[in-house]
Amino acid sequence: MNAGLWRIALRVVALAIVIAAVIDPTIASMRSMRPIISVVSANDSRDSVLLVDATRALQSSFTVVRAPLSAAAGTVLVGAQLPAQSAAIASPVLVLSASEREPSVRMQRIMAPTRAMSNARVPVSARIIVSIPRATRNASTPSASLPDSTTKGTPVRVQVELLHDAAIVARTQFAVSHDTVRSVQLDMVPTRARATVLQLRAFVVGAHDTVRHDVMVDVQDVRWSILFFDRRPSWMSTFVRRALTRDPRFAVTSRVVTSTNVSRATGRAPVGLDELANTSRFDAVVIGAPDALTIRDADGVSNLLRARGASVLVLADHAAPSPLDALLAIGGWTMTTRRVASSIVPPVPSNAVVSNVAGDAMLLKALSIGVPKQLSTSAQILGVVRDSAKSLSARDLLPVIWRMPVGIGQLYVSGAFDAWRFRDSAQSTFDATWRDIVDQAASAHQSALDLRLESGLVRPDEPMFVQLTPRDSSRANSSPGTAEVIIRPLRRDADTSSVATGSIAPPTRPVGASVTTRLTVSQQLSASYHAPAIPGAYELVASLGPDTARQSFVVEPSVSRDADDAPDIVNAWAESRGGRSLSQDHLDSLPATMRQLIHPADRLTSWHPMRSPWWIVPFALALAGEWWLRRRRGLA
Repeated sequence: MNAGLWRIALRVVALAIVIAAVIDPTIASMRSMRPIISVVSANDSRDSVLLVDATRALQSSFTVVRAPLSAAAGTVLVGAQLPAQSAAIASPVLVLSASEREPSVRMQRIMAPTRAMSNARVPVSARIIVSIPRATRNASTPSASLPDSTTKGTPVRVQVELLHDAAIVARTQFAVSHDTVRSVQLDMVPTRARATVLQLRAFVVGAHDTVRHDVMVDVQDVRWSILFFDRRPSWMSTFVRRALTRDPRFAVTSRVVTSTNVSRATGRAPVGLDELANTSRFDAVVIGAPDALTIRDADGVSNLLRARGASVLVLADHAAPSPLDALLAIGGWTMTTRRVASSIVPPVPSNAVVSNVAGDAMLLKALSIGVPKQLSTSAQILGVVRDSAKSLSARDLLPVIWRMPVGIGQLYVSGAFDAWRFRDSAQSTFDATWRDIVDQAASAHQSALDLRLESGLVRPDEPMFVQLTPRDSSRANSSPGTAEVIIRPLRRDADTSSVATGSIAPPTRPVGASVTTRLTVSQQLSASYHAPAIPGAYELVASLGPDTARQSFVVEPSVSRDADDAPDIVNAWAESRGGRSLSQDHLDSLPATMRQLIHPADRLTSWHPMRSPWWIVPFALALAGEWWLRRRRGLA
């Protein structure tokens, strides 16, 4: 082909490119699209490493979005918690859980008081679940057919710690060699009145994983108001009252009936317990000599517990019928009198419903001890008998001090009839034990308005679920009232992070103005608010008529909630959305598994080839080649 023909061919090519660009043809074809996969976690801080690994494994085959996306082809949920935006999660859902090669720890049922007194013991308890993989167990197990709970092997040590302001204030360790559920309680004593954030964390010693859960306790610098009421003089009640009088945490009011129509009272003590049914003056009521109470007293105690959410302590000093027997529901006392004083100590830790409220330091002595013939299944045992000649075992628990819910209140009962005889600090902790028990009872007292937050520790702008319930059923069922709900900041000290009551924030840390909402309420009010955007300590105040309830909460950018783990629920939730679960050990198969779940199909797509900027290259080459050939032949 001569140069002239080449020039014509190159001109035709350039002209064809120009004509095609003007026409802009559309070509329809079946093409395989990159599916969009959403990768989410309810606990980014704990699952950060697994989130990164999952994203890297998926990026080669999918377009990965690290956020909930309803338009995605599927979702990978990392961890064992349901995220708050579960409604916006696209199906199917694949749950990616942590590795099962190492022993793991989970926490459940973390319990801490919502409010406490400064310089008083604050107990934080949790249910610790330890899982030991089969691969790490001793090979010399009796039989491979035994269930995991009975298969013992090399023990591992589990450490549980309680932290405040990043400092460890309490810790405990225990060794396990098989799958175990253990109840643990740690205590701390706050010295300042403020909204206090505590963190409970647990880990297997030597392992990499640590579970954490944050709780908030509103520490107040006020005194508990305690009423002692005795229809006749009681030594047990007298010495418990003296122990509390010497403690600045308590403001004690008492009435002791010394003889017919003659009584000795301190403060504004009521004449009878029936007068307390319509008041919330006292945080706890301690009753001595229950056998001397009247029927009206018993009715008043029942109303206090069931309708007013009170805490009542019954200190019996001998086995005798009482008007409170129907309320106690113990079927009478089994009386035991010993020659040598027996010890009353906390129960042995076990998986049963036992709880050490008074603390591990509890040690009482008694000769005359009453044990209930029967005990409600809802009762929590605080103290049991330990004879000097016997070792304490779980099957031989003889409950002496216990508490149980009655209505919306708490009833504490003691069968340590003559523990007052052994008050010497060298042989018992009489004063300290009863101070702790009364302190716990007073902190459990409910106000006339029950104001509850789902959590006292929230993230900025996070939804807060509030429930307001009037405890006076007669008023709640009457005509609806108007409840005033206020969110206001607590005052922060400008120099430190301590929190004090008030409503003024320092100029150095503005937290915004108060927010007031008026809502119509009859028996119960449930509402949802968004937490303030600025971190700090806040107070939720609810008013209905003459009654007021307050609840403090703290807004923190980073909140650990590992105790919310629920792997069984998360797996079932994923299966209901067409998904399944996958362990971190099989991370390499994540893309293939995800492709099987979403079933990506080819789609008919429209393609505009002339819209590609690369067409400028052959167009420019064609023009340049035609120009070069003309110049070579000397043509203009």
